[in-house]
Amino acid sequence: MKRRTFLGGAAALTLTGTGALAANATGQRRLLVILLRGGMDGLAAIPPVGDSGLREIRAGLTPSTTLAGNDFFGVHPALPTFASLMGLGEAVAIHATGFAYRGRSHFEGQDIMQSGVEKPFASQSGWIGRAMQKSGTGSSVAISIPMPLILRGDPGAETEFPTAIPAPPASTYAAVREMWATDVSLSALNQRAYKGGANGMMHNESEESFEERRSPQGLAHQAGTRMAPDDGPLVGLIDLVGFDTHAAQGADEGMQATRLQMVDDIIRAYKSAAGLRWKQSLVLTVTEFGRTAVQNGTTGSDHGWGGCILAAGGLVQKSGVVADWPGLGRSKLWESRDLAVTMDAKAVYAEALQSVFGLSAAQIQDGVLGYSPHPLAQQLFKL
Repeated sequence: MKRRTFLGGAAALTLTGTGALAANATGQRRLLVILLRGGMDGLAAIPPVGDSGLREIRAGLTPSTTLAGNDFFGVHPALPTFASLMGLGEAVAIHATGFAYRGRSHFEGQDIMQSGVEKPFASQSGWIGRAMQKSGTGSSVAISIPMPLILRGDPGAETEFPTAIPAPPASTYAAVREMWATDVSLSALNQRAYKGGANGMMHNESEESFEERRSPQGLAHQAGTRMAPDDGPLVGLIDLVGFDTHAAQGADEGMQATRLQMVDDIIRAYKSAAGLRWKQSLVLTVTEFGRTAVQNGTTGSDHGWGGCILAAGGLVQKSGVVADWPGLGRSKLWESRDLAVTMDAKAVYAEALQSVFGLSAAQIQDGVLGYSPHPLAQQLFKL
């Protein structure tokens, strides 16, 4: 299998929201969310090299060298862009975070990470969609076949999807427009379909260039390009799979390192394409749970609890590594195998919603995203 073909099947892009808040202080801000499906290993991404228990319980999963984070935490060598942005004050890792859910099911965990509701399958909307609705950011478009749950809640949401099939000629749209002229709903649908083709979501291009455009870095470039203008989408979402590393996970290299490199590629490509909009952007990772702190018998890690959130962009205010660190001693681990969660991941995401959408903490708690506050989660991002 060619590398581009594999990467193309590993990610999808969603863009949502218009620039309806342009007149407000937060109206030009952008949020790019990276969904890391499978459970990112936070202890691999941001290894606590200063914790004496690290190599004792995961010698086969810890990189031999790390990039600069601080005296206690390192950054995986597959994240050079992220480490560099840390040095510039534009990236932060929030460690020992997670949802209250401890069931270890991908299906339940991924529903919770998108809905923001701790009971699996209890909500038909997502926490970003609800935040957009409450803040009045306008209609949205998802570049995806299904509308991702995390963005549902905006009644004006639509979907598009990139395809190698050429767009119909303008005459086809004109004929349909005439046929549907007396139906308000159908007429509006035709106009939106024409606009979707005009935006370049349908291209007559080679398979190679099409697959490259659908690679993680290609999608990130597309997101940055589309989100950079004043009237561009407010939210982008890249759905990245493959973090479920039960066996042969690797340390400096391997399955987890390859996925972390994709995350780094996404951040770098978005920053490059967004241009000046980078200063008003926040890139944020979301994953359903972490991995076990104790490596398993196949030199991998299983479904765990505590993990790590990565954030980058000009809206980062508190850079470096932030953690209420619980420790990796056996007595400190959750159920003797997992990194304990000491900070509600939803408290971090609530801070992001305040920064990007200008919502207050009270507004977020009121039907958008219920969370347990933590002092270290405050003022992570610029208001």
